[in-house]
Amino acid sequence: MGEERDPWQGAPGWSGVDPDRLAPHEPMPGAPPYPPGTAPEPAAPTAPAGAGPALPRCLAAPAGWVAVALLVAVVTGVGSWPLRGLALVLPWLATAAVLVFPARRGAGPGLLVALASGPFWLLHALAVGLLGW
Repeated sequence: MGEERDPWQGAPGWSGVDPDRLAPHEPMPGAPPYPPGTAPEPAAPTAPAGAGPALPRCLAAPAGWVAVALLVAVVTGVGSWPLRGLALVLPWLATAAVLVFPARRGAGPGLLVALASGPFWLLHALAVGLLGW
């Protein structure tokens, strides 16, 4: 009946090469030998996407929404620009303070802008309501 086979022989990933026949330092059969001293250098660790100082990213993320709110204020007309400026700056700083937590956990710039949308517009509407249109 021929040679006795182990039950795992022929399974996916199994090769017929006898590991005892190859020395551990030899390359795979058919591969050229490695030239001496040309081993690749290990890669340096890279910083994650959200690396870097958190405060500039937290101030920049709601700044886009401030620009949109300013554009809306210019188009619709404003009764008092100093009050409207205050209604823009207060939500901007409060939203930046809220964004420090996700920024320190590694959130990227796109996620920070998306997370800034809700708190900024909610606080902006509250400030406009309290300070007047």
